[in-house]
Amino acid sequence: MKKFATHSWATREALARHEPFDTYGAFRAVDGYHLPFGNRLPPRWRDQYIEDAAEVMFTVLSYRTPIAWVLRCGAVVIPNVKYSRTTSGHQALLYALRESAQGPLAIAAQEERQEARERATRRRQAAARGIPPDPAVATPAEELTRSLMRDDAGALDGSSDIVARIDDVLSRRVPVNSGEAAIYSPQYLERKQYNRDRQDAA
Repeated sequence: MKKFATHSWATREALARHEPFDTYGAFRAVDGYHLPFGNRLPPRWRDQYIEDAAEVMFTVLSYRTPIAWVLRCGAVVIPNVKYSRTTSGHQALLYALRESAQGPLAIAAQEERQEARERATRRRQAAARGIPPDPAVATPAEELTRSLMRDDAGALDGSSDIVARIDDVLSRRVPVNSGEAAIYSPQYLERKQYNRDRQDAA
C-alpha cells in the first residue's frame, strides 16, 4: 500500500481517486467496509455506516474511526462530527473526496513528486562529489507545508492558483537558523505530528 505524508498533495490525490493509502500518522484509507472500527463514531453515524456496509466501496479512517466513506453509486458520506485536533486535521482533507482525480490536485501532486525527485537527485550528486549539504540555507517549501496545512475543507480555486502558490513557495529560501526554517523542516513536522498523535491517543 502506498504511504504518504499526511498533508501531502499525494494524499489528497489518492482521496480524489478513491485509492487506498497509509500515512506516517493515524490517517489512512482502505477499500470497502472496514471492521473492526473504534467506538468514537456517534451512534447515528455508526448505524448509518453499518447500514451502508454492502454499498461502501472506500473508507477513510482517522485512527480506527471511519470519518468518511464512498458508496458504489458515487455518493460521499462525511459525518458532521467534531473530534480531536489531529482528527480535525484529517477531516480538513476530506474535501478531496469530491474533487476531480484529473484536476488541480493531480497537478499539485505531480509538482510535489517532481520536486522530490529533483531534490533527491541533487543530494545524490552532491554526495557523489563529496560535497556536504549547504548548512547556510534551507528550503522550507520542500514539504510544501504552507500550501498543505489548510484550516478548512474548502475546494481549491483552480489549477493556475495552485501552480502559482507552489511556485511561490518553492522559490522562497530562508536562513536555516530562522524560526520559519525550523517550522518548515521535515524533522520538526514529523516530531510535531508524533507528539500530537501521542497526546490524542493518551
